Amino acid sequence: MRKLLIVSAGLLLIFSLILVIVISLAIEDRPRVNRQVVLTPDHIERAKRIVDKHRYWVRPGMFAAARIMPADADLAVNYLARRLLKGSAHLTLAHRSAVIRLSIPLSETPLRRYPDRYLNLQASLVETDHLPQLRSIQVGKLSLPDGLADMLIPRILEWLRESPEYRASLDSVRMVKVSADELTIVYRWRGGLSHGMKASIIGEEERERLLRYQRLLVESSRTGDKELSLSDILSPLMRAAAGQSTDADPRAENRALIMVVTAHVLGVSLKRILPGKTTWPRAQPQTVTLDGRDDFAKHFMVSAAIAAYADTALADAIGLYKEFEDSRHGSGFSFNDLAADHAGTKFGEKAVASETSAQQLQYRVLSGIEDMDLMPSWSDLPEFMPEAEFKKRFGGIGAPAYEEMMRTIEQRVADLGVLQ
Repeated sequence: MRKLLIVSAGLLLIFSLILVIVISLAIEDRPRVNRQVVLTPDHIERAKRIVDKHRYWVRPGMFAAARIMPADADLAVNYLARRLLKGSAHLTLAHRSAVIRLSIPLSETPLRRYPDRYLNLQASLVETDHLPQLRSIQVGKLSLPDGLADMLIPRILEWLRESPEYRASLDSVRMVKVSADELTIVYRWRGGLSHGMKASIIGEEERERLLRYQRLLVESSRTGDKELSLSDILSPLMRAAAGQSTDADPRAENRALIMVVTAHVLGVSLKRILPGKTTWPRAQPQTVTLDGRDDFAKHFMVSAAIAAYADTALADAIGLYKEFEDSRHGSGFSFNDLAADHAGTKFGEKAVASETSAQQLQYRVLSGIEDMDLMPSWSDLPEFMPEAEFKKRFGGIGAPAYEEMMRTIEQRVADLGVLQ
């Protein structure tokens, strides 16, 4: 019995030492990849081309190919790393293979006990007849055998398939081809988003919140007012959100409120984007204005919704792309529309940044706001500029005159009462 205890203690000690060595090799003091996400109108335009090609030409049951430039594939990987893991990533394409490098702060993993430490991963993705195969996996200074990857990847794919949105995406992909010039994803389109995919994006608890704020909006719209300011729309709903936040997450309450108001401002039924047989009550149609203009209200709320449900970088890039497109084909480039975009983005960002930030926004709205607290002064900002005039006056996006104007807008947004 004594020998058995000695052997067991020895094995436990050896295992502990091995575990300590593995952790010391895998965990590092600093990230090997540390990049910001920089989304530009050009990125949005290229993504829009891919979506438009799919929308106009691909029908259910058809095979199609999405061709993605190396820089855009790299940006997408870094965006997802930042969005999902609060980390950074870098993707390099080569002939029939790619190398991905990823740094994840341990504060975003189950290993939270190691603050200011990072998991640095590097792996090769080798082209096959279907999905790329992981090879040469390295975690910190620790190299993993390819056989371990062959055992783990099928389990990871099975785990992903438990989610309807990932299962549908994985089942649609037929092949991924890699070259130094582009990443090509061959897929078979099965049709629109399934009920399961929609349900996975907007969960049951979130739908209940949305329904609660939609009912409140319906009640408040029965005043008979055909036109109402955005501040008057937000105030009663934010009061309800503050009441709910005593027992619930204020970020989730704010997010649902923003979605409901955005749909109302745009005149869109929530039934179009949400699954289930829920009978969504319809509010009375109203023209919602911000500082007297309904286009400002739309710009503000769409940007707020994108920031609340996605992130600020994406919201800013989409707003800027819209203005650049207007300068070519629409009403023209308008800095005052961008001011509304940026104000909405900051509103959405503050609404969900943290529980403290979410409650601060609720209390600020409850203390009394007007449209001037939401929309910065804009009457002196140039608008309706065709592309030629915009480039002549401001040199184009990124030019010194343009950057100076954007700094003015950003300062005005930062000074808004609702953000204080």
